[in-house]
Amino acid sequence: MMQPKQCSAQTRTRLSLLGSFSLAVDGSQIPIRIHAQRVLAYLSLVQPAQLEHLRAGLAERLWGDVPIERSQASLRTALWRIRQADPWLIRVTRETVRLDDAVEVDVRRTLDQAGRLVAGKCDLRPRDTDVYTLRGDLLPGWDEDWILLERERIRQVQIHALEALAHWLCSHGRHLEAIEAAFAAIEAEPLRESAHAALIDVFLAEGNVAQARHQLERYAAMVWSEMRVRPSDELTRRVAASEGRLRATA
Repeated sequence: MMQPKQCSAQTRTRLSLLGSFSLAVDGSQIPIRIHAQRVLAYLSLVQPAQLEHLRAGLAERLWGDVPIERSQASLRTALWRIRQADPWLIRVTRETVRLDDAVEVDVRRTLDQAGRLVAGKCDLRPRDTDVYTLRGDLLPGWDEDWILLERERIRQVQIHALEALAHWLCSHGRHLEAIEAAFAAIEAEPLRESAHAALIDVFLAEGNVAQARHQLERYAAMVWSEMRVRPSDELTRRVAASEGRLRATA
């Protein structure tokens, strides 16, 4: 008797939510309607206390502005469309629905990478030093309340991870890559002092004290113009101390 087809452990199904929505099965892009996209995004991002989402709650969360019967009908249609795209994308019962464990989601991969970086783990994986996987807004253009919350949460995680990556790369003498990571953090949050501090620390580590001073002055001008505040004394002292040591050896 033939066994039911299973989702490959080598990630035959990939769901991308950073930058834009994309669903790929066996390397081929699969078009899918927006209601089905919303269901897949929610299943990927919002984790319930239990493994599965209750169907009634999912329908109410995603279509809460319409009558219950209509929201449940919308969910049934969306689930049907998802299973038409790939029958192994989701696991559905009469009461519950969840994303299949074998589906690779870029956001989950990014969060795992960020967790290892922020925790300061020494045994990083080869792709953990990839700046690209720590960039990209979550589903830009989507404006549901739950998306806005998740978008900001993930953005903050990305920034913390980029700063941690900059420091890790710097500590391993990989200054060029560290600069790229720090600039990515600054791009995500231009007024964030810790991001600029990460970049300044790289410049100091490679002996570019003048470049560190230039970056500090640039940041100081920016935050004064935007917020009427100044960089922290601690950051200013770090640069001044390096300048003092440089003059002492001149």
